[in-house]
Amino acid sequence: MKYQQTNDVQNEKTSSRAREMMTKDETEALDARVLAASRARERERNVVDEYLLNEELAVRVIESAIKEENYTHAKDVVEERRRKERELSPSAALALALARRLRDPNDNETTVICEDIVQLGDRRVIPSLLRALCTVDDAHEEGAKAVEQALWSLWQRSGDSTCDQRLNEGIAAMGVVPDGLPLARDIFTEIIIAKPEFAEAHNKRATANYLMQLYDESIKDCANTLKLNPFHFGAHSGKGLCHLALHQYEDALRCFEDALRVNPRMEHVKRYRTSLTAMLERQKKSTSSE
Repeated sequence: MKYQQTNDVQNEKTSSRAREMMTKDETEALDARVLAASRARERERNVVDEYLLNEELAVRVIESAIKEENYTHAKDVVEERRRKERELSPSAALALALARRLRDPNDNETTVICEDIVQLGDRRVIPSLLRALCTVDDAHEEGAKAVEQALWSLWQRSGDSTCDQRLNEGIAAMGVVPDGLPLARDIFTEIIIAKPEFAEAHNKRATANYLMQLYDESIKDCANTLKLNPFHFGAHSGKGLCHLALHQYEDALRCFEDALRVNPRMEHVKRYRTSLTAMLERQKKSTSSE
């Protein structure tokens, strides 16, 4: 209630402005900007993750060289890795140090490491978090939750404090169901227009559209989210829920399977997958017996 009282005028302007802005032509132009941002992101180098993966390969090369008593080659590889690490910027070196500590997500310090990652706010650690999400044991539930929460925290940062503030305002509005949903949707639209490369704005609007039972619109927003962030398990599962609501069961199953490939810990998605697999199998048998 306090949120609504202090932001009524601004939010009323936001709603009307967002609706006016999203004409058909501008929607098509926005889609083109999302596609361009997606392609640009594919070309971006992640020097932190590149170094980390090459370092793991170098370790195996060194071990093999030592086994073969080729100590000169082992020494050369070590010196080359040290040289490349010295070339990293201070911020990249700090991100690398945290990423290294995530190699074993079953460590008791995983929760603390994730807190440090969130505080640093460097998105170059995201691939390490995604790998940790797939390798953490069930016995380390707290660590797994910390990894997932760190991913959500980084995903919700656009690099623009104004957009981040508006995103939080939209999330707050979305929590007032159903009255806050149109306002939330308009806020997310405003952010998308201003920063179409911000995947989480698309994902949050997908959630608002889903809650408003605008399933086709939600699927489009999920698709844009995944163009910008192919590993967004929330968008994969959300897209599946929309297809499920539209009785498009095979599409829903594919989406749930995609979500579980990224985050195998989503228990509710596992249940949907099991139920849909059984139902589609029964339909297949019933059709073949006719």
